[in-house]
Amino acid sequence: MIKLKKQVKDILKVLQEKKDNCIASELANELNIDYIVLMSAVNDLIAYKLGGFKEREIHQVSLNEEGLSYLEKGLPERQLLNLLLNENLKEITIDELLQKSRLEPNIFYVGLSNMKKNRWIAQSKASGKNKIFLIQEEFPPTELEQFLNKFKKRPVLNIDTLSKKDLKYLEILNKRKLLKKIKKTQREIYLTKKGKTISLSEIGTLQQVSKITSEMILTGSWKNMELKPFDVSIPGPLLKGGKIHPLITIINEIREIFISMGFTEIRGPLVESAFFNFDALFQPQDHPARELHDTFYLKNPKIAKLPQKDRVEAVKRTHENGGDCGSIGWGYDWKYEIAQKTLLRTHTTATTIRRLAQYYMNNDKTPIKVFSIDRVFRNEKVDKSHLAEFTQIEGIVIDENVTLCDLRGILSEFYRKMGFEKIITRPGFFPYTEPSMEIAVYYDKLGEWLEMGGSGIFRPEVTYPWGIRNPTRVLAWGLGLERLAMLRYQRSDIRDLYINPIKWLRTQSY
Repeated sequence: MIKLKKQVKDILKVLQEKKDNCIASELANELNIDYIVLMSAVNDLIAYKLGGFKEREIHQVSLNEEGLSYLEKGLPERQLLNLLLNENLKEITIDELLQKSRLEPNIFYVGLSNMKKNRWIAQSKASGKNKIFLIQEEFPPTELEQFLNKFKKRPVLNIDTLSKKDLKYLEILNKRKLLKKIKKTQREIYLTKKGKTISLSEIGTLQQVSKITSEMILTGSWKNMELKPFDVSIPGPLLKGGKIHPLITIINEIREIFISMGFTEIRGPLVESAFFNFDALFQPQDHPARELHDTFYLKNPKIAKLPQKDRVEAVKRTHENGGDCGSIGWGYDWKYEIAQKTLLRTHTTATTIRRLAQYYMNNDKTPIKVFSIDRVFRNEKVDKSHLAEFTQIEGIVIDENVTLCDLRGILSEFYRKMGFEKIITRPGFFPYTEPSMEIAVYYDKLGEWLEMGGSGIFRPEVTYPWGIRNPTRVLAWGLGLERLAMLRYQRSDIRDLYINPIKWLRTQSY
């Protein structure tokens, strides 16, 4: 005797009532069951030679996003016509119609062209202006619009079932880039002669259980039951526990690398004086970078406390005449009130300058190796590659007779530990280092060299006011954290690192 699960018997009954073959996906929707469940039932029918299925490749088409908007609002030509009719306009200049329509110019002119093809309007320049005129009284739906409306009843159309006339309009919509084409395999379910003629009363019902109990074993009822299979290949539920943010992960990795290289981490204030942010770096007080379009100045507190007077005087002399560093300076009258202005620091170099000041006050001994990973602020327009608030990686080495070779070695070792095998340096220009050097790494996934930051040896104008004189020099570098993070996590929009797209965060490792 044939025994089938109750659900399989129910599906067999439906197929016998229909008599004709059924499309599997349509039958699954009709019975409100999962497609995989339906095909599993068909496999049971195949096992008893009651039914089967055959496959064929079908081509379907549906409207894309733009096409769906036209299905709702009308094609551009119909939108323009409705605008004229609603405002009772028999004639209008093309420029006025473009402005009233609020359509994109390329969409507008497509609509205008099709209005002419439909013979709804005529165009003339007789009055000296480029005008259009309505030349019809009635504007019934065009055959193209009638075909477009078919998508209201059926969002997806089978190309094989369309008439030659429909195919012509389908091609027009395709040329207007309003369609999505789909190619898929369709399964058609059928019953064998045995499946069509067998009586359901001849088929026993197989009860399915998830486990066998002791009672079933004692009574022997387990023989009439089917043990429900367990699919061990199906993944378990996705764990969504808390985890460290990817940006914090890479910060911790960078911190560990510098510490392993003998560096000490330093921190500085977010609210900084113009003195440490600009003046101590030998940036003139009339430099464009100090203007509001680059810097966030504060109203409260408005004035910052400057360091000891003799160091301020040393910086002042350096600006005015070069001081005792051998430079000629900038040749202007340096003002205390400008240096006292408060701002949100524009770079963490201000923090490393504070370390130079500490070196002077404490009469520290070399070598000194420090780094900083901290937040900075610039008045930037926010887009996918710029932020007004971001993070810099900064570092300095104070030691005797250090050279660019030492600097190149430090940075090369850092990037090697970050996973980049190819590192190059090339001459560059930065205002407060001389000589200066750019760093670039080769990124295998993109197959190109990427610039990562700038570096160099602090100029005498920067170091002399803090008692650092040749042969003692200061190696310095500044790198962007977000650029490293975007490469590491393969993000194309820098904002993703801070707006926290939940789908992306859930894919990151713990």
